[in-house]
Amino acid sequence: MEFTPYQIIVPIGSILMVLYAWNLVMRQKKTIWEGILWTLFWGAIAYVAFQPNSLQHLSAITGIKKNETAATFTAIVILFFIVFYMIIRIEELGQRLTKVVREKALKDAGIGEEK
Repeated sequence: MEFTPYQIIVPIGSILMVLYAWNLVMRQKKTIWEGILWTLFWGAIAYVAFQPNSLQHLSAITGIKKNETAATFTAIVILFFIVFYMIIRIEELGQRLTKVVREKALKDAGIGEEK
């Protein structure tokens, strides 16, 4: 079997990204959950690089005839879910920050409850 440059470069890059992700986990900059997700993501990319015909399964599941279109559509849907999740988390963080700042301001003004 003859490998294309894509089939050599992408898996090497994937391995480097997985190692980098787990380096961040070990330094406690990322959670184990994030390390697992990055491993699955980059593992899937490396798998598709070695087995491009595996996209036919994705085409069959989505009902889209072209493999590339099915992969692109699936990636866009996943990205929309990620953005939606991030927006929800940012709103929650904003509400928590507002609550903390409000409590601190009341405490500094001597109006808030003493704990």
